[in-house]
Amino acid sequence: MSCNVSDPKISEAYSRILSYDDLDWMIIGYGVSRDTLLLYSSGNKGVAQMSASVPDEVVFGYIMFEGSGVLVTHVSHKISGVQRARGLAHQKTIAAFFSQHDVTVNTTKPSELTPTMLRERTRHLAIKSVPMKG
Repeated sequence: MSCNVSDPKISEAYSRILSYDDLDWMIIGYGVSRDTLLLYSSGNKGVAQMSASVPDEVVFGYIMFEGSGVLVTHVSHKISGVQRARGLAHQKTIAAFFSQHDVTVNTTKPSELTPTMLRERTRHLAIKSVPMKG
């Protein structure tokens, strides 16, 4: 099952995040569509601001967190099984679009998206980037 991520606002926000411009996160969602994604929100105040912007539905987010690209799939615990299945089916397409991600995280409540959780999920990246002493 594919979804449409052709909204130019999505590409523009993603480029701005990757270039360390004035954005560090974005959230995209379905709106009234079943398969066309739109830019819902974006910002430059980190994970706390992003978490406060996550609605109770299926949305996908991207955040540059401490130098790591994190893809967020949020499937609210309040939605129907059909909506949940559609969101999960679109994960692969979204991951291909946000190809510059280092880690993928899943949440069911906005409160799960915290600096501590992201730090835990990206910790192994910092360990891998430390040069080995010979």
